[in-house]
Amino acid sequence: MNRKHRTRTRQKQINILHTTTKKRHSQKQVTQVVVWGTLVLAMIAVLGVGLNFGINLLLKQVLYTNPRYNLSEIDIEPKGRFTEYAIRQAANLEKGQNLWTLNLPEITKDLETLPYVSSAKVERHFPDKLTIVIRERVPVVKIVGLDSDLGTREPFYLDRDCFVLKPRENETAPVLPEIIGLTNAELEPGLQLDQPSLTRALQILYAINHSTLNTTIDIRTINLSDPLSITMVTTQDMSIRFQLDNIDEQLRRLKQVFEYADNLQRTVHTVDLTPNRNVPITFSE
Repeated sequence: MNRKHRTRTRQKQINILHTTTKKRHSQKQVTQVVVWGTLVLAMIAVLGVGLNFGINLLLKQVLYTNPRYNLSEIDIEPKGRFTEYAIRQAANLEKGQNLWTLNLPEITKDLETLPYVSSAKVERHFPDKLTIVIRERVPVVKIVGLDSDLGTREPFYLDRDCFVLKPRENETAPVLPEIIGLTNAELEPGLQLDQPSLTRALQILYAINHSTLNTTIDIRTINLSDPLSITMVTTQDMSIRFQLDNIDEQLRRLKQVFEYADNLQRTVHTVDLTPNRNVPITFSE
């Protein structure tokens, strides 16, 4: 009995000793791995910094300060609509700048602040050329408003997105419908007007010009004095009153009116499209 007890006690002591030695051995291995891992990471970091410095130095000498890549030509499309001086001034461009160092997104953003520029695309053409392609804003109506800088009433244009455009110098004035009824509207080139009735009016005008109605209707004035409707008068003195909504449906009804008038061989004088049912019309005498 005592002999068995002593044997078990001895085996237990041996097992405890073996386990303790194994734990210490494992901890030592973990410590070594951590140390070596830290050293390797430190060496990689040092090599990375050195490599980055070397690459930057090489790029600076080969590309960024190489006179071969100095800007010498700016090609602007469409030609003749924007002067190189105006483009360079807006985008802070100068001849002699290194083509590699130019920030094209920033140049694009600066160009799109010009009143007549809807969008711009800038491309590098190595070794020394920059191409700028401009999508121009096209005037669709004219409006007389208060110049916010001069405090005087002057003529302006609007494009289909309601951006204000100032007439160019020595430009032949285009024949455009005139917006009336917006009293004391302060206008500034490049400003986008936020007028729901104006937005709707330009949408209606665009729809007319891009449909079969464009051969029948030639708009002269667009009256926005009524906040609930839009009245357009044609060059033939025909008056058409529109709702602010349901543009497609109103144009469909307007086509039916003209078809009806053609069948009667009469000339329409006024059309009121604001009622939801029926369309009040009058004919010219």
